[in-house]
Amino acid sequence: MLSTGAVSDAFRLANEFETTRGDERPYRISALSDKGGLVTSSSSLLIWTQSLERFSLADFHAFFVACRDTAETAESNGRFLSWISRHGSIASRGIQQGASLAVVCKNPLQSTVPVFFFDDGGGGASSGSSATPTDLALAQIEHDLNSDIARKIARALQTIYVERDKPELDDASIITTADKIRESARWIKENYSKAISVAKAAESAAMSKRNFQRRFKYEFGITPLEYLLRTRFEVACTLLRGTDLPVDKIARRCGMGDGNRLGRLFKERYGVSPTQFRAQQHIESEERRLTPEEVWVTSSEIER
Repeated sequence: MLSTGAVSDAFRLANEFETTRGDERPYRISALSDKGGLVTSSSSLLIWTQSLERFSLADFHAFFVACRDTAETAESNGRFLSWISRHGSIASRGIQQGASLAVVCKNPLQSTVPVFFFDDGGGGASSGSSATPTDLALAQIEHDLNSDIARKIARALQTIYVERDKPELDDASIITTADKIRESARWIKENYSKAISVAKAAESAAMSKRNFQRRFKYEFGITPLEYLLRTRFEVACTLLRGTDLPVDKIARRCGMGDGNRLGRLFKERYGVSPTQFRAQQHIESEERRLTPEEVWVTSSEIER
């Protein structure tokens, strides 16, 4: 989900710029999928998503839809269009510069929510448009805030991506450093349950902390700390889903301290507590053993 990450980065930076000025964070990003639950990204990272059916379109200020073929998504995804039609009426459609759809919500304010389809297959610009996912996010930010903030975010993103894609002069050095970074990632995977830090991971690669962080992000697209956290959360999710271990014991096994700390961090990341996550996984496991008719009845009861 490289393009999805670009959209998220843009809104994250908008929040950072606004809070630096003493203002409230203007954006809260929610990840949704058709049925909710864990989704595996193209980079093999687990992402916790909430079910589309739990929300109304009016809950959102803007809607970004990652897809493989932007030219066909609106027409082919009947379930998504059905969800839209229940909550609003399509004012415009067609793949073009900017929003793909504009939906007038069925609420007293009749607010309009722009819906952006973008290519998440690594191709950059949307089909039939020169606008990249980053362009779409920046256009929304400029509309909501101002052009100065949008330009600052564009420059910050350019610095990040140029640094990530910058070639090195010494090919032998690249190979050696890349091997060190991959070895440090394996070291993190092996030691995630211990009280390790980025500084210790840098030591395992025989690199300075600053250079290690820069090269790690170049190699994996995320910081070493985020890599460690994702590793711990992946293990926590596996244990919550497949065992009856108490949350406190899972926290210790994952290097997350105690149950309170795991609960706080888990809810910040996934929007639900570890206990709620476990309950939802059990419900989904039961649904897989039900007939289609039983699944429909169960889902209706849960939504009520």
